[in-house]
Parts: sequence; C-alpha cells; structure tokens
Amino acid sequence: MDKDFKFKVNLGGMIDILSNHLYSSPDVFVRELLQNGTDAISARIVSDSDFNERDAAVEITVEKGKQIIFRDNGTGLTEDEIHKFLSVIGQSSKYDIENSHANGDYIGRFGIGLLSCFMVTEQIIVRTCSYKTPEKPLEWCGRADGTYTITECSDTMPVGTEIIIVNNKSDTDKEVIDEYYNPDNIANLVYYYGLFLKYPVYIIDENKKTRLNLKFDFDTAKDKDLCMKMGKTFLGEDFLDCFTLKSPTGLFSGIAYILPYPVSANAHNMHRIYLKNMLLTENGQRLLPEWAFFIRCIINTTKLKPTSSREDFYEDSALDAARDEISDCIADYFQDLDIYNRNLLHDIVRIHNLAVKSVIASSDGMDNILLPHISFETSLGYMTGKDISDFGGMAFYTLDINQFAQLAPLYTQRNELLINAGYVYENSIILKLAEKSRQTDIEKLNDTDIDLMLDDSELDGDPAVDRLLALASRILKKYDCKAAVKEFRPFDIPVLYTINEKAYEARQIKRSKENANDVFMDMLSSFETELGSGAKACLYFNTNNMIIRKLIDNDDKVKTECYIEILYIQSLLSGHFPLLHDEMKTLNENLYKLMEF
Repeated sequence: MDKDFKFKVNLGGMIDILSNHLYSSPDVFVRELLQNGTDAISARIVSDSDFNERDAAVEITVEKGKQIIFRDNGTGLTEDEIHKFLSVIGQSSKYDIENSHANGDYIGRFGIGLLSCFMVTEQIIVRTCSYKTPEKPLEWCGRADGTYTITECSDTMPVGTEIIIVNNKSDTDKEVIDEYYNPDNIANLVYYYGLFLKYPVYIIDENKKTRLNLKFDFDTAKDKDLCMKMGKTFLGEDFLDCFTLKSPTGLFSGIAYILPYPVSANAHNMHRIYLKNMLLTENGQRLLPEWAFFIRCIINTTKLKPTSSREDFYEDSALDAARDEISDCIADYFQDLDIYNRNLLHDIVRIHNLAVKSVIASSDGMDNILLPHISFETSLGYMTGKDISDFGGMAFYTLDINQFAQLAPLYTQRNELLINAGYVYENSIILKLAEKSRQTDIEKLNDTDIDLMLDDSELDGDPAVDRLLALASRILKKYDCKAAVKEFRPFDIPVLYTINEKAYEARQIKRSKENANDVFMDMLSSFETELGSGAKACLYFNTNNMIIRKLIDNDDKVKTECYIEILYIQSLLSGHFPLLHDEMKTLNENLYKLMEF
C-alpha cells in the first residue's frame, strides 16, 4: 500500500548552501532584513486602515561587538503566521494575509531571508506583535541546529517586529563576523542596499537617530545638476552627461550616464540596479543592451523577476521587453541631442567612436541619427559620415587596413576619396552609409579599380623596360607575384604591391604553416589547395620614380636582381604585411650583397 512521506530538511546543509552557493557574501543578511521590514510595512498600509503611512519606519540598533536589532512597525505576525512563515523554509509571508493573494509590492521570502542571518549568528530572535492581536506579543527563537521555540512575551510592545541577532558564531573567522557588529559597517550596508527605500530607515547609536536613506526622483529634467552629483556619488565618475530612463509600460525608471572616456566592449561597468527600491546588482549585463557599454546607470525596476539569490534577473519576456525599452530611451536621447545639442552629440560620438559604431551596426533605429556623426579614416583625412555623403562623385572603400595604408597616398595625390572600413563594425556601417548616401556613390574597391587609377607608363614597350619586367617576373614568381610597369603619384613611391583577398588568405596560410606542428600542417595545406588559382598579387614599378628609372638603365643583372627583391620586401613593409621566413631571409641576403658590391 502506498504511503506519503514528507521531506526533511537539514538546516545546517541549507545554511551551507546559502552561504557558499546562493549568496555572494554575508552582507546580504542586511538586505534581507531590510526587505522583510519594508515588506511588512507595505502589508500593514494595505491591510490596517488605522495605520498612517507617515509613521512608517525601520530602526536599527547596533551594540558594537554584541548584537544587532532590526525593528519595523509593519503588520507583525500572529502565532499561526509564525508557524506558517518563519518555521517553514521557503514559505512566503509576502501575501495579503486576508485573502492569500500575492501583492506586487512584496519581493521577499521571510523564511529564506531570515536564514541568511545564520551566516553571522547561531541564533535568531524574532519578537513580534500583530496588528490583529496587539495584546499578544510573541517571541520566536530559532537556532542553527534546526530547533525553535515560541513563547509569549511578558512585556508589551508596539505593533511590528524586531529581529535580534547575537554575535555568537563560533565556526567561522571571528574577525570577519565581528565586522558586521559595528554601527558604521551596518550603516554603510544599509546605505549600499537600501538607499532608495520608500520608508525611512534609521540607525540608532547612543540615542542619536540618523536617517540612512533618501527619497530621490529619477528625473533629469527636474534637477539635472543633482542627478549628475548622484552619479558622481554612487558611480564614482564625473560624467559627460545624463538622461532619464523611463519605461512606457512601468517596468523601470532611472538615470543613464555617459562615460567621459572611451571603454572597450568587454568593459565590466558598475551600475546600481534596484528591484523595488532595494539594490539587486551592480551588473547591468542582463538588463542593458549589449552595445550600451559606454553607459552606466542607476535604475529602479518594479516588475522584473529576480533570481533565487536576488542578485540578478531571470531571463524572460519581461527582461527582453525592459532591454528593448532601455534601447529606445537611448535612441530618444540621441535624437534629442541631434535636434537641440549637436555639439554634445559630436563629442559623444568622438569619444565613444567604437561604441557608437556598435550601436549603428546592431540597431537600425539609430542609423539616421548617428551615421552623419561617425568618423572614418580616409585618403583625405578623417571625415564624418555626413562629409562623405556630401563629397559628391565617386568614393571607394576597402575592408583591408593594409591595402588602405598602401593606396591612400595615391588617392590623396589625385584628390580622390578612399575610405578605410577595415576596423570592427565598419563593414556593416559602410554598407548602410552607401545605401543612404545620395550625393556620393560609395563602392567597394576591387583590382580593376586599382588598375584604372594607375596610368599607363610612357616607357611601356621600351626594350630596357621589357628586360626589367622579364627579370622581375622570374624573380617574383616564387612569391606568387607578377610584375607590371605604371606611372603614378606620389613620385617618391618606387613600387606598389597589390593583393586580392585570396592571395592575402594564401599569405596568412603560409605564415601559419611556418609555425604549425605536423597535426595542423595537412589541414593548412588543404586550405591552401582550396584557394585555387584565384589568388593574385602584383608589384607595380613606378616609371616616374628616379630609383626605377635608374634600375631600368642598370646593365648589371646581379645587382638588378638584388634591387628587385629589396624593392619587393620594401613594398610589403610599406603595406604592413608581416614578412614570411623566406622573405626575411631574402632581405638579409640581399642587404649582405649590397655591402659586398
């Protein structure tokens, strides 16, 4: 016959899980007790019509080195509720006691939250007086061994609850635990976790009562200077600017701050993110868009679901919606700047060039606002998207930084526009710019375009030039490179090395093979074979250059071979191509030959 059994919980094991796996630090017991107190006050405001919200308060008394007392004037608990909520692990007391329906103002779980105190004590005392039975105050005493007692208090007490924890932990580092039984440290933790709690939180030290939290309106339009000071105080920066974050669906409110210096996409910026006015996390990775790494925030959210440790958010549809709405708030901010403060927008784009590029690359909604302000390296200096769009005529872009470095001087001499789009995010950005540009045709540079911008040489067909080309072609064949003569400016560039994408990949494979072990050698060789015959590289000799003119007239074949190979290596270095082992060897050998001539 089947029989039902109840689970038994090892409280010592639960405490170990809380302290070593669920919570990041014993600090959180302060957060949990604050949450219990404020939730109890919220419950009393809802259920006790005689209670005046203006009287709501949480008070904390610390007897240094000995004990801590958290008091609230919330609902208090009856004896049945003590058994139900304090003595059953995981049971939530944050329900409307009259009808057992969850109330959205409450986020705590009394049982789990109270257990966090066992990280700093062996015993928790809860004295409570319910507004329902004000004549019957009760005391619950729970111990880390899993036992508890309930007794009636001999003294009267006001409606509410006080939680007493005593410094009697023996199985932990005593110095670490002692730090929590210090008024200044408790005040700092309350300030850290509960700064924006809506009910006053006081600390009482030698009969001096000091409020630890404040009421702050997340609205930069009302007092921007105060909001900037808040950013400096809580996030530690003199920010460039700030703006309001306001959810149209009520998911969050807050302030976003623009960092005054560039940061990388991998930067882990500190935020202050609160759940129902209680600090939840300093990590905004889940809540903020990935591209918003140049922004830091103070945010209070009301409807998102916390993880069990209440130190981050669950990934769900509400979190996705909040992330999208924050993205919209940032877009609206940029749009306002584009209308009312373009100088500030220009400064933000200049400082956070990489971040803004990531915004454009990943968000279609901000293209029209940000594209005109983003800057690109070009053959005519740095130009904004608007400058390029207004340039007129034809412009080319390359996704190869080395190719840009090689060709930019040629385009500069001809007053033609070549855009370097080889940095991160710029591939997709230049395509968007090309699509939106009306006055300038923007196209990707190809081999044919390079040939067209180099003039035919007037010496083409000269016997001496033909001999030079024949010799150069034979020498360069081992480098998978052909030779040609052209005329181009600037005249001080003797040779120009060009390479298509397949040839560049072939160079990369050869370089990898030089350092690969036998395991990877066959794989790299197969990649090399797959490239086929599409790899093309060419060394153009500039017949307007005096070195090339001298080389054409040189009758010494040995010296000419030496000069050709040195010029080839020079062209690679000018194009910022890493030299292969054979090329470095060739350079050294030919330099030695020059010394012997």
